[in-house]
Amino acid sequence: MADINSTDLQTRLERLLDMEDIREVLRRYTRGLDRHDDAVIASAFWPDAEINYLDDFSGPTDAFVDWGNQRHEERYVCHQHHITNVNIDLDGDRAHVSSYVIYMLRQKQDLQNIGSGRYIDQFERRNGEWRIALREFLPEMGVTVPTGPRRELASPPGNGRWDKDDISYRRPLTRRDSSGSA
Repeated sequence: MADINSTDLQTRLERLLDMEDIREVLRRYTRGLDRHDDAVIASAFWPDAEINYLDDFSGPTDAFVDWGNQRHEERYVCHQHHITNVNIDLDGDRAHVSSYVIYMLRQKQDLQNIGSGRYIDQFERRNGEWRIALREFLPEMGVTVPTGPRRELASPPGNGRWDKDDISYRRPLTRRDSSGSA
């Protein structure tokens, strides 16, 4: 078995931590997007980032947050974005990241959009923190299918919400009493 010296181990650990920090930014982005949490979405990008969604949007972080939430609120009753394969090429304080995204968008007209694409991101580490500095979104597949009316869930837990009343913000998550109420 090869002997790993402490310098090699330290370098490997730093690389793994950088890669996990980058993955956490991507998870934070999708959580913020699906909960319409402006601050969480914005925290994934540097304020001076350039974010491009084909010809639909190109601009800085603040304008993107407004555009993304407005677009989703106008068209959909709920949506989910799932990051899958993440390829990270670290280059000092810069990382080139390609992430696959699968998204489901429930339209107001009982239609379901299911699609996938890729986020092509340039991350930058500033003052020890990784965030996205430049994004290109590339949609690759999509289909729209009819669906029945949305099932409204009783509370708790109720349907997902686009505000801090969503159950995922509850700290601590409390047990239900014997009647099923939280």
